[in-house]
Amino acid sequence: MTRLVAAALLAPLLAMGASACGSAGKTSDGADGTLKLATPAPNSLFTFNEVLADKLGFFKDQGITVKLAPVTDNIPIAGLVQGGKADIGLVSATDAISAALKSDDLRMAYDERTGGNGFLIGLVVPEKSPITTVNDLKGKNIGLASPDQDRAYLTAALKKAGLSIDDVKTTMVGPGGASVAQTLESGRIVAYAGTLNDFFAFDEAGLPVRDITPKGLEAIPVGGYVVRAGTLKKNDVLVRFFRALAMGTYVGLQRPKAAEAATRQVAPEQWEDADQSRGLLAALSKTLTPFDGRNFGEIKPERWNNAQKLLRESGVIDGSVNLDEFLVPDLLQKINDFDHQAALAKADAWLTKQGSTS
Repeated sequence: MTRLVAAALLAPLLAMGASACGSAGKTSDGADGTLKLATPAPNSLFTFNEVLADKLGFFKDQGITVKLAPVTDNIPIAGLVQGGKADIGLVSATDAISAALKSDDLRMAYDERTGGNGFLIGLVVPEKSPITTVNDLKGKNIGLASPDQDRAYLTAALKKAGLSIDDVKTTMVGPGGASVAQTLESGRIVAYAGTLNDFFAFDEAGLPVRDITPKGLEAIPVGGYVVRAGTLKKNDVLVRFFRALAMGTYVGLQRPKAAEAATRQVAPEQWEDADQSRGLLAALSKTLTPFDGRNFGEIKPERWNNAQKLLRESGVIDGSVNLDEFLVPDLLQKINDFDHQAALAKADAWLTKQGSTS
C-alpha cells in the first residue's frame, strides 16, 4: 500500500464533517428536487463517479440538487437514512443487511461495486509470513478489523478453502494501526481481515502485508445505496439521481482522463503521485464495472442471499431480512435509460474546456 491510499480513502473520511453541507433537519424525501446524500468518502477518487456526475452536470441535467449529509462516527450512514437525516446512503452490504434487520423502512435500490470486492476488502498476512493460502489458517488466530463485515468476509474466505469459522480462532483487534501491526508481526494473530485503509496503516507502521484472499468471492455484494421506503414512493427523483450516477460511472470507465481531471479539481492532494493515482483509479474502476458491461446498479438477489447466509454463519446476525422486500431491482431499466454517446460527448467537451483530450 502507499500514501496514495491515505489520500484517496482515509483523508476524506477524516474530513467528512467539515466538507459536508446541508442542515441537520429531516429531509424532504426529494419532493423539492433536492436529495441529501450520505457517502463515506465524498469528493475523492473512491467516489469518482459521484464527482463526475456533479462536475459534468448530470445531476443538474436530471433536475435534481444533491447535498452532502454530515457523517460522523456516532451514527452509521444507514442510521442517517433511517432517521431521515439523509435521503440516500452508500453503505456496505453488511451494514445494509444489519440495518434492514432493525427497520423495515429501508430499501436497497442500487448495487454499487458490481465488479467485485477483492480490491476493497481482504485477508492479509505479513509479507514474510510462511502462510501462503487460507488452508494454512486452520487452528490459527486471525485478527478482525470489525466484528461484522470482516468476520463475514473471513467466513467466506474460509468456505472457499473448505473450512468454517469454527476451524479458526478470531480476535477483534480493531482498525489497522501501529499496535495492531505489532500484534500481527509478533504472531499473536497470524492473519488479519480488514479493508484497504487498514492495510495502508500497516504499511505506514513499517509492516508490508500480502493478500491471501482466495479467488471467487465475487458472489458476495460489497454494498450499495439504501433509501427509505417513503422516498422510494417518489421513485422518479431517485431514478434521476441514480441515472446521473450511472452516467458518471459510465463516463469514468470510458474516459478515465475525465475522472482524473474531475478528481484533480476536488482533491488535488490525491494526485501528488500521478502514476499511482491512475493505478488506483483503474483498480477502483474495475469494482464499478457492471455484470453485463452495460447495466449499472444491477441487483442480484442471490448475491445478497449469499451475504445474509454468511452473516448468519459467522454469528453477526440472528434473523433474516425479507430480501424480496428489501431489494428493489425494478428501477434499473429506467436508471439505465440514457444516451451513452451523449454522455461521452459531454465529457469530451468538458475535457476540452479543461485543456485535456480524451
